[in-house]
Amino acid sequence: MRYVLSRIRVYQREEAYRIYVTDALKGAYGLNIRFYDILYPTIETRTPTAIIEGIKAKLRG
Repeated sequence: MRYVLSRIRVYQREEAYRIYVTDALKGAYGLNIRFYDILYPTIETRTPTAIIEGIKAKLRG
């Protein structure tokens, strides 16, 4: 059990470091995506029809 808890802590530290580094690179070099966004993508809540209407509105404007 201690091993599992230890591995979880190590994983959390590594993940926090990766997020920190990619956020720093994003700020310094203007990257478009963060490591966090890759790990935890936002879930699209719009319907397909709403997405299509949004694209049409952007193309019109």
